[in-house]
Amino acid sequence: MDDKRYSCEHVVPIEQEPRHHLVIENEFVRAFAVEIAPHDRTLCHHHPHDYLLYVVGDGDIVSAARDEEPKKLNYRDGECELLQAGMVHVVENLGDAAFRNVVVELLPRFGELRRGPDPQRKFLPGESTDAVEAGMPDAISRIRPHFESEKVTIFRFKIHATCEVEVSGPAVVASPEGSGLNWKGSGGNPIIINNLNKLAWIPPRVLGVLGSHAAEVVVFQLGISG
Repeated sequence: MDDKRYSCEHVVPIEQEPRHHLVIENEFVRAFAVEIAPHDRTLCHHHPHDYLLYVVGDGDIVSAARDEEPKKLNYRDGECELLQAGMVHVVENLGDAAFRNVVVELLPRFGELRRGPDPQRKFLPGESTDAVEAGMPDAISRIRPHFESEKVTIFRFKIHATCEVEVSGPAVVASPEGSGLNWKGSGGNPIIINNLNKLAWIPPRVLGVLGSHAAEVVVFQLGISG
Protein backbone atom coordinates (compact mmCIF):
# COMPACT_ATOMS: atom_id res chain seq x y z
CA MET A 1 0.00 0.00 0.00
CA ASP A 2 3.02 2.28 -0.32
CA ASP A 3 1.33 4.28 -3.07
CA LYS A 4 1.30 7.87 -4.32
CA ARG A 5 -2.43 8.00 -3.57
CA TYR A 6 -1.47 8.35 0.10
CA SER A 7 0.96 11.19 -0.48
CA CYS A 8 1.11 13.95 2.13
CA GLU A 9 3.29 16.26 0.11
CA HIS A 10 0.42 18.77 0.22
CA VAL A 11 -1.54 19.04 3.50
CA VAL A 12 -4.83 20.91 3.99
CA PRO A 13 -6.40 22.03 7.29
CA ILE A 14 -9.21 19.72 8.35
CA GLU A 15 -11.84 22.41 7.71
CA GLN A 16 -10.70 22.55 4.05
CA GLU A 17 -10.93 18.78 3.52
CA PRO A 18 -14.16 18.45 1.48
CA ARG A 19 -15.42 15.25 3.14
CA HIS A 20 -15.25 16.85 6.60
CA HIS A 21 -18.31 19.09 6.96
CA LEU A 22 -17.90 21.69 9.71
CA VAL A 23 -21.24 21.86 11.56
CA ILE A 24 -20.42 23.42 14.95
CA GLU A 25 -17.75 25.99 15.77
CA ASN A 26 -17.42 27.95 19.00
CA GLU A 27 -14.74 28.85 21.53
CA PHE A 28 -14.70 25.31 23.01
CA VAL A 29 -15.20 22.79 20.20
CA ARG A 30 -15.50 22.25 16.49
CA ALA A 31 -17.68 19.36 15.31
CA PHE A 32 -17.53 17.78 11.87
CA ALA A 33 -19.89 15.35 10.16
CA VAL A 34 -17.66 13.17 7.97
CA GLU A 35 -18.73 11.05 5.01
CA ILE A 36 -16.29 9.28 2.68
CA ALA A 37 -17.93 7.64 -0.34
CA PRO A 38 -17.23 3.98 -1.18
CA HIS A 39 -13.67 3.51 -2.44
CA ASP A 40 -13.01 7.23 -2.13
CA ARG A 41 -10.23 8.83 -0.09
CA THR A 42 -9.66 12.15 1.63
CA LEU A 43 -7.05 14.74 0.90
CA CYS A 44 -4.09 14.64 3.23
CA HIS A 45 -5.30 16.72 6.18
CA HIS A 46 -4.12 17.89 9.59
CA HIS A 47 -5.84 17.44 12.97
CA PRO A 48 -4.41 20.36 15.01
CA HIS A 49 -6.27 19.58 18.26
CA ASP A 50 -7.12 16.57 20.40
CA TYR A 51 -10.28 15.08 18.93
CA LEU A 52 -13.00 12.54 19.55
CA LEU A 53 -13.91 10.12 16.76
CA TYR A 54 -17.34 8.44 16.81
CA VAL A 55 -18.03 5.94 14.00
CA VAL A 56 -21.53 5.62 12.51
CA GLY A 57 -22.00 2.18 10.96
CA ASP A 58 -19.35 -0.41 10.18
CA GLY A 59 -16.36 0.56 8.07
CA ASP A 60 -13.12 -0.83 6.66
CA ILE A 61 -10.57 1.88 5.93
CA VAL A 62 -6.91 2.66 5.39
CA SER A 63 -5.42 5.38 7.57
CA ALA A 64 -2.14 6.51 5.99
CA ALA A 65 -0.32 8.82 8.40
CA ARG A 66 2.54 10.94 7.12
CA ASP A 67 5.92 9.20 7.47
CA GLU A 68 4.25 5.95 8.58
CA GLU A 69 3.15 2.73 6.90
CA PRO A 70 -0.56 2.82 5.94
CA LYS A 71 -2.75 0.85 8.34
CA LYS A 72 -5.93 -1.11 7.61
CA LEU A 73 -8.54 -0.48 10.30
CA ASN A 74 -11.86 -2.23 10.84
CA TYR A 75 -14.43 -0.13 12.69
CA ARG A 76 -17.78 -1.20 14.04
CA ASP A 77 -20.84 0.93 14.60
CA GLY A 78 -20.49 3.12 17.69
CA GLU A 79 -16.73 2.72 18.15
CA CYS A 80 -15.08 5.73 19.78
CA GLU A 81 -11.52 6.98 20.11
CA LEU A 82 -10.04 10.03 21.83
CA LEU A 83 -6.99 10.92 19.73
CA GLN A 84 -4.12 13.31 20.26
CA ALA A 85 -3.43 16.46 18.29
CA GLY A 86 -1.02 16.38 15.39
CA MET A 87 -2.34 13.61 13.16
CA VAL A 88 -1.61 14.21 9.46
CA HIS A 89 -3.11 11.51 7.26
CA VAL A 90 -5.11 10.30 4.28
CA VAL A 91 -8.16 8.10 4.92
CA GLU A 92 -9.40 5.71 2.23
CA ASN A 93 -12.72 3.90 2.42
CA LEU A 94 -12.27 0.28 1.33
CA GLY A 95 -15.94 -0.60 1.67
CA ASP A 96 -18.98 -0.58 -0.61
CA ALA A 97 -20.91 1.78 1.68
CA ALA A 98 -20.08 5.30 2.84
CA PHE A 99 -17.78 5.57 5.86
CA ARG A 100 -19.49 8.01 8.24
CA ASN A 101 -18.30 9.45 11.52
CA VAL A 102 -18.46 12.45 13.82
CA VAL A 103 -15.26 14.29 14.79
CA VAL A 104 -15.39 16.62 17.81
CA GLU A 105 -12.26 18.74 18.20
CA LEU A 106 -11.37 19.95 21.70
CA LEU A 107 -10.14 23.55 21.32
CA PRO A 108 -7.76 25.26 23.80
CA ARG A 109 -10.61 26.73 25.89
CA PHE A 110 -12.19 23.28 26.29
CA GLY A 111 -10.37 22.99 29.63
CA GLU A 112 -12.70 25.67 31.04
CA LEU A 113 -15.74 23.41 30.61
CA ARG A 114 -17.14 21.38 33.49
CA ARG A 115 -19.34 18.44 32.70
CA GLY A 116 -23.06 18.79 33.36
CA PRO A 117 -25.41 16.12 34.76
CA ASP A 118 -25.91 12.89 32.84
CA PRO A 119 -29.02 12.66 30.62
CA GLN A 120 -32.16 11.73 32.58
CA ARG A 121 -35.16 9.87 31.15
CA LYS A 122 -38.54 11.42 31.99
CA PHE A 123 -41.90 9.66 31.42
CA LEU A 124 -44.66 11.73 29.86
CA PRO A 125 -47.92 12.34 31.79
CA GLY A 126 -50.61 9.74 31.23
CA GLU A 127 -48.26 6.87 30.48
CA SER A 128 -48.11 4.06 33.02
CA THR A 129 -44.82 2.39 33.80
CA ASP A 130 -46.50 -0.99 33.30
CA ALA A 131 -47.59 -0.12 29.75
CA VAL A 132 -44.16 1.19 28.83
CA GLU A 133 -42.43 -1.80 30.35
CA ALA A 134 -44.69 -4.24 28.52
CA GLY A 135 -44.38 -2.59 25.11
CA MET A 136 -40.89 -1.13 25.12
CA PRO A 137 -38.63 -2.61 27.80
CA ASP A 138 -35.62 -0.54 26.75
CA ALA A 139 -37.61 2.70 27.30
CA ILE A 140 -37.22 2.46 31.07
CA SER A 141 -33.69 1.13 31.22
CA ARG A 142 -31.03 3.28 32.84
CA ILE A 143 -29.08 5.38 30.35
CA ARG A 144 -25.59 3.94 30.70
CA PRO A 145 -22.44 5.53 29.27
CA HIS A 146 -21.37 4.15 25.91
CA PHE A 147 -17.86 5.62 26.27
CA GLU A 148 -16.15 7.42 29.16
CA SER A 149 -13.00 9.47 29.57
CA GLU A 150 -11.86 12.37 31.71
CA LYS A 151 -12.94 14.86 29.03
CA VAL A 152 -16.13 13.37 27.57
CA THR A 153 -18.83 10.81 28.20
CA ILE A 154 -20.89 9.48 25.28
CA PHE A 155 -24.45 8.26 25.80
CA ARG A 156 -26.16 6.24 23.06
CA PHE A 157 -29.83 5.38 23.46
CA LYS A 158 -33.27 5.36 21.84
CA ILE A 159 -36.11 7.74 22.65
CA HIS A 160 -39.71 6.56 22.35
CA ALA A 161 -42.94 8.56 22.18
CA THR A 162 -43.72 7.72 25.81
CA CYS A 163 -40.80 9.65 27.28
CA GLU A 164 -38.42 12.57 26.94
CA VAL A 165 -34.76 12.79 27.93
CA GLU A 166 -33.44 15.77 29.83
CA VAL A 167 -30.02 16.87 28.58
CA SER A 168 -27.70 19.53 30.04
CA GLY A 169 -24.92 21.43 28.34
CA PRO A 170 -22.16 21.49 27.43
CA ALA A 171 -23.03 18.77 24.92
CA VAL A 172 -23.22 17.88 21.24
CA VAL A 173 -26.26 15.87 20.11
CA ALA A 174 -26.45 13.69 16.99
CA SER A 175 -29.09 11.52 15.34
CA PRO A 176 -27.04 8.93 13.42
CA GLU A 177 -30.05 7.24 11.79
CA GLY A 178 -31.45 10.58 10.63
CA SER A 179 -34.77 9.98 12.37
CA GLY A 180 -36.85 12.90 13.62
CA LEU A 181 -35.48 14.30 16.86
CA ASN A 182 -36.02 17.64 18.55
CA TRP A 183 -34.39 19.44 21.44
CA LYS A 184 -36.35 22.07 23.37
CA GLY A 185 -34.62 24.43 25.76
CA SER A 186 -36.32 26.92 28.04
CA GLY A 187 -37.03 30.17 26.21
CA GLY A 188 -35.60 29.00 22.88
CA ASN A 189 -36.92 27.64 19.62
CA PRO A 190 -36.80 23.85 19.19
CA ILE A 191 -33.78 22.45 17.35
CA ILE A 192 -34.70 19.81 14.77
CA ILE A 193 -32.06 17.10 14.31
CA ASN A 194 -32.94 14.90 11.33
CA ASN A 195 -29.64 13.86 9.75
CA LEU A 196 -25.96 13.51 10.58
CA ASN A 197 -25.23 17.03 9.28
CA LYS A 198 -27.65 18.50 11.85
CA LEU A 199 -25.45 18.18 14.92
CA ALA A 200 -26.78 20.34 17.76
CA TRP A 201 -24.75 22.31 20.32
CA ILE A 202 -26.14 22.72 23.85
CA PRO A 203 -24.19 25.49 25.63
CA PRO A 204 -22.87 25.19 29.20
CA ARG A 205 -25.51 25.38 31.97
CA VAL A 206 -28.38 25.19 29.46
CA LEU A 207 -31.03 22.53 30.18
CA GLY A 208 -33.59 21.11 27.75
CA VAL A 209 -35.39 17.95 26.68
CA LEU A 210 -35.01 15.63 23.70
CA GLY A 211 -38.16 14.12 22.23
CA SER A 212 -39.03 11.79 19.37
CA HIS A 213 -41.45 9.07 18.32
CA ALA A 214 -38.55 6.64 17.89
CA ALA A 215 -35.03 7.92 17.32
CA GLU A 216 -31.53 6.76 18.09
CA VAL A 217 -29.58 9.49 19.85
CA VAL A 218 -25.91 10.07 20.61
CA VAL A 219 -25.11 12.66 23.29
CA PHE A 220 -21.49 13.81 23.66
CA GLN A 221 -21.48 15.13 27.26
CA LEU A 222 -18.44 17.41 27.26
CA GLY A 223 -16.21 18.96 29.90
CA ILE A 224 -13.77 17.93 32.59
CA SER A 225 -15.40 15.50 34.99
CA GLY A 226 -15.82 16.65 38.58
